[in-house]
This record gives sequence, structure tokens and C-alpha cells, in this order.
Amino acid sequence: MIELEVLSHDSDVSHVKLKGRLDAVTLRQVDIRFHGETAARKRSTIVDISELDFITSLGIGMLFGCAKSLRRHDAVMVLVGSKGFVDNALRTVGAHEIIPFAANVEDALRVARESRS
Repeated sequence: MIELEVLSHDSDVSHVKLKGRLDAVTLRQVDIRFHGETAARKRSTIVDISELDFITSLGIGMLFGCAKSLRRHDAVMVLVGSKGFVDNALRTVGAHEIIPFAANVEDALRVARESRS
């Protein structure tokens, strides 16, 4: 099961949260909405993954795709709350070199807002 929660959309930064497992089955349930709440808004986005328990390469691809799309609009995706299996999977493929990771929401907001400067 996967859940996408929109925490906030303000004029310059969106904030969403992924909860559960992001695998081949659940990706189909969340992919279009995730793109709509992130890349399609064309503004920097904080993605809280603190309650994401599992991620496959397809899920990582979804994150990379949205991050790349945001960069084309001078915006950035910032991941916050990365831990355990998900953190290991993301760092193994070098996600931290492409998508900024933040320790907390305040740091993520700073990174997101600095990208627009």
C-alpha cells in the first residue's frame, strides 16, 4: 500500500509525503498524482519519505523523473526523512548526488527556497 499526502502548497514550495511501499504495484496507484503534485506544479518540492518503508528501482525512477523535470523549471526536489532500507537504496544508486537530502523540514525549506534565487 502507498499513500500520498499533500502537506502544503504555497506560492514557492510544495510539500508532500509518501507513506508505505513504493514498488511496481503501488507505483501505478501513485505515479500520476505524484507527478501532478510535484513536477507539474513547476515549483520546488519537499518530499517527506520518513514513512516510506520500501522502494524499488521503479520508485527511484519516479523520484528521479520528477526531480529532473523540476530542474528544467529552476526548481528542486528535496528529500527529507530518508532512513533505513529506503535511505540505503537511494544512496546506493547515488540519489543523494542528484536530489538533495535534508535532515529536517526547516533545512529542506532553505534548500528549496535557495534554488529559486
